[in-house]
Amino acid sequence: MTSIERTAYPRFKRLITAHELHLFFSPTRDELRWAADATDGDEHLLALLLMLKSYQRMGCFPALEDVPEQVVEFVRRQVELPEGTLPLYRAERTAKHHRGLVRKKVGVKYDQGEARKIVERSIRKEAAAKNRPADLINIALEKVVEAGLELPGFSTFDKMASKIRTGVNASIREGIHDRMTPAQRAGLLRLLEERDADGTTLFNRLKKPAKGPTWSHFKNLAKRLEWVDGLGDTSVWMESVATGKITDFAGEADAADASELRDYAPIKQIALIACLAHKARMRVRDDLARMFCKRVATKIKKAKEELEAIRLAEREIVEALIGNYRTVLKNIDDGGPAQEALARAAAMTAEVRHALDGLDDEAPVDEVAQRLGGKVSPAVLAMAKALLVQAGGLGAVTKAVEELGGFGQQYEQIEKVSAHHGNFWEVLLYGQIGRDRAVMFDLAEKVEFTETSEDRRVLDALAHAMRHQSARGEYITAFDEEGKEVDISFATQNWRKAVVDKTRTGQFVRKHFEAMVFTALAEELRTGDVAVVGSEEYADWSKQLLDWEVVKGLSRNSQRAHDDSYGTSLRCRIARIRPV
Repeated sequence: MTSIERTAYPRFKRLITAHELHLFFSPTRDELRWAADATDGDEHLLALLLMLKSYQRMGCFPALEDVPEQVVEFVRRQVELPEGTLPLYRAERTAKHHRGLVRKKVGVKYDQGEARKIVERSIRKEAAAKNRPADLINIALEKVVEAGLELPGFSTFDKMASKIRTGVNASIREGIHDRMTPAQRAGLLRLLEERDADGTTLFNRLKKPAKGPTWSHFKNLAKRLEWVDGLGDTSVWMESVATGKITDFAGEADAADASELRDYAPIKQIALIACLAHKARMRVRDDLARMFCKRVATKIKKAKEELEAIRLAEREIVEALIGNYRTVLKNIDDGGPAQEALARAAAMTAEVRHALDGLDDEAPVDEVAQRLGGKVSPAVLAMAKALLVQAGGLGAVTKAVEELGGFGQQYEQIEKVSAHHGNFWEVLLYGQIGRDRAVMFDLAEKVEFTETSEDRRVLDALAHAMRHQSARGEYITAFDEEGKEVDISFATQNWRKAVVDKTRTGQFVRKHFEAMVFTALAEELRTGDVAVVGSEEYADWSKQLLDWEVVKGLSRNSQRAHDDSYGTSLRCRIARIRPV
């Protein structure tokens, strides 16, 4: 039996303040005249006034013996009845007649049959989504009050809520059972029998939460995802089942152990385990998404810390870059090895060109040989030597850069200085996120993402990155499989500046593009613009919105309730009378 204290069913408080007594139980002159005209003695007068004020306060008739003594004494003093007067009825028909007078006075109908129909209809409807009897009773109370009917006794509400809820729950469990294949049912039942490595049943593994959603636990989470998904597509089993019911059924299964569940009826047993499996699938997806978001946030924080460290070490880096640039300039300036090589190559080439100047394109070999002193091969060798000398000059410059740490290190230092001057932490992020690249792509493959609006730009960019995840070059194409340019307008100006190299039209800088996509994905998950299919915390919130027709219906009901002065005032009284 549901405790009345857990519901909004009207009742007297244990302690009623003087202010409440005056506010709710003081009879007006009109009420006193009305009661006096309808009664023939002090006892009946006091009883009628108590029934009137109690009904006005609670919407139902309490037994006179249940009215608190302080209320009885307060009303008696208010109407100046003799001390010791008690509210008594010597005949039940008198009490029944007085209840009819009160109903007529407050303008309500007494129709217990209709009230029961309303209670049954509202409880049956809500029991499909709610499981707590107190919630079902409260909703039924509201509907009866809106109809302007006298409330049935609390026991009526309690018995009907218990009976209807039991039937609805049995129907829901049967639906879950019937949507499963025999093999899936057998698989769930094996969880109660088969043992894990630690000697406990696999059902216990289903109940245990996964280890914390940390990057080091990714493999364990991935294995748990594969295991719970292997039990079956629970979303099909839970089709049309309210989220609250799934949660309650899963909680019941979680509170029981394997031996207790074996004693349940087969349909109930399978349905409860199925709900627990469904919640487990949702939790592991929540853990993976939460882990990803936390990891990206940590990497962004480290990139910003690195930028701050660069600010502190800027002088040293700038001086190193200046020294490196000076070395390169010396190699390519006048008198340097690159210029000397170019001059020698030019002189060697000029000799050959001078000897062959004016020669027709179709001149015979004899004429060419005559101009070169009877030998053609020396000229060819001279040209080859000139090219070799020229390449040596370029090699001197390249060698100088390699001795300074290589082109990659030089570009990295330049990017760091550039980041400092532009508060440009984005170009530093890949240095932090690069070692997690494979794991992040692995997670993106295991978890299914979906947009919650018509904006798919981030997910399209993610798909593009995944198509090129095997790439190791510095650049990837900026066009998708259909030849359309990937839209990165969702990104900040800094990110677009990092991703787009103006000297490489139609290409993205791969490492910055990947870092940008993972950052945007984490932000979209956090804000709810991207959801994880099969998740709970990161579920698609747009699927939980009410249909517009339902909203309009609720609005109309609200307006009708507002226009009904009795319904509105009585709901307010029910809310106030409920003890805190």
